[in-house]
Amino acid sequence: MLNKIVGMIVLAAVGTHVFRILHSLGYQNTVYKHYPGPCRLLQTPGKGSEDISVTTNGLAFISSGIRLTRYNLDKSRKPHNTRGRIYLYDFNNPSQNATELPFDGDFDVDNFYPHGISLWQDSITGEVLLFVVNHNPKEERIEIFNFDPKSLRLKHSKTVNVKTMYSVNDVVAVGRESFYFTNDRYSKTWYGQSAEKYLLLPWGSIGFYDGKKDTLVQTGLLGPNGINISPDRRFLYVASIRLGSVTIYSISSDNSIKELKVIPVYTGVDNIEIDPDNGDLWLGCHPQLYLMTSHFANVTKRSPSQVLRVKFNRKDSYDQYEIQEVFVDDGALISGSSVASVYKNKLLVGSVIHTTVYCDINTLY
Repeated sequence: MLNKIVGMIVLAAVGTHVFRILHSLGYQNTVYKHYPGPCRLLQTPGKGSEDISVTTNGLAFISSGIRLTRYNLDKSRKPHNTRGRIYLYDFNNPSQNATELPFDGDFDVDNFYPHGISLWQDSITGEVLLFVVNHNPKEERIEIFNFDPKSLRLKHSKTVNVKTMYSVNDVVAVGRESFYFTNDRYSKTWYGQSAEKYLLLPWGSIGFYDGKKDTLVQTGLLGPNGINISPDRRFLYVASIRLGSVTIYSISSDNSIKELKVIPVYTGVDNIEIDPDNGDLWLGCHPQLYLMTSHFANVTKRSPSQVLRVKFNRKDSYDQYEIQEVFVDDGALISGSSVASVYKNKLLVGSVIHTTVYCDINTLY
């Protein structure tokens, strides 16, 4: 009798865990295509537009050429046949396509595989610095570039590699050389990564670098992904792609953080962008995350795309909010959406390895 009870308990535990995995991968989700207005493709020769960050005057920086082999440590596999690029798109001239930005300075372009990006702007001089997660084959790095608005070039300023950066996904700049970043996992071996993935182990973390030293400010997280900061620099937003949620942290004067609220969005939320006019969160999401695996293996296989907006009803509180689904595509126009950036009722939707889409926003409450 006891053996039967133990067996039933084990079976229930296994069944519950399998359900959690399937739910986190979006097997229960259905997509219905709709756009906020007219949409078109941006023509870029690179592969993907994993992250997008926009200046206050409407210049959008786009990262392209993520190194997918970081998600499979089989050393016999070579990186995909592409190179890392940064593109610039001007929201003020929406009919134009994005242009590639050349690099200046002593910088290893051949081993540049960008992922998350972030902008820091000097409020007095207008200087723009671009922070880029770089999955260099030797080590995880954050590259810092100065943007020259006249020549439209990026001058490499600094490479940061510290011990707490072991699987960096995204970065948000808070100063000229300081930033928060997410580690979406801990393990560096194939079996360790598989255990984190299938056992849903919360081994991710958030780190902070002040320009000289680094520290982990939050640990025990399940797959932290996109990260961003509120316009007043008081709150940090972090996405969990497997939990389908956004966590809000308050930032203390010593740069430590404290969890305030978890907002469930019930989809594979990837990157977070902030509307500078009202502080709304714009989320690039994977509503059926399980389809991303086949999409990564063969880009022609579709993986649906989704954009959500989280609107806060009170400026002094996160207790009241609304979630609006702004954009959904079945993967025909754009597969595997990872980011959504807005500027004056204009929307850019980026993808991990597929296309980039521009939309006019005509339907938004």
